[in-house]
Amino acid sequence: MYWQIIILAVASNIDDLGAGFSLGLKGRLPWRVIWIISILSGLTMAIGILLGGQLSFLLPSNVPHYIATFIFICIGLWFIFQGYKGKEEEEAKKSSGQQIGWKTAFILGIALGIDSVAAGISGGLSGFPILLTSILAWFTSFLFLWVGSHFGSLVSIKFIRDFADFFSGILFLLLAAAIFWF
Repeated sequence: MYWQIIILAVASNIDDLGAGFSLGLKGRLPWRVIWIISILSGLTMAIGILLGGQLSFLLPSNVPHYIATFIFICIGLWFIFQGYKGKEEEEAKKSSGQQIGWKTAFILGIALGIDSVAAGISGGLSGFPILLTSILAWFTSFLFLWVGSHFGSLVSIKFIRDFADFFSGILFLLLAAAIFWF
């Protein structure tokens, strides 16, 4: 189960790598911005796991796994669809030239954390431990934002932000398969 938790944390936060990279193109993100966004990521994952855990008590034994699989498939397909639409490029254009303060960081953290709620619900339905999963969600968000910001400030390639949704979508589909078959 631990490798499934790692996949969940990475998949739900890989868009942070693209966001950090996009924002880092105009300079490194301040530490307070990285902290705010990553803490919100861990909190939104915890909220999702709590909701999913409560739902699992109301459903027959096998149903939560099927629902979790279905949700992960939907999230994975959604991310792949977003990759085709070029969502990160639009967000990068909107954010270029703006200072990132704590209010913007909070809004960005909520926006990036919405998928963590959905992923957390599936994790809760699958019985993932809330503390470990939330800490890993916080850590991967922090790491991806920092790494993305660092490399974004050093180079101006678009690879990470252009394909972050595809990578995330594929990881969610793999997680759905792992939950369904294991």
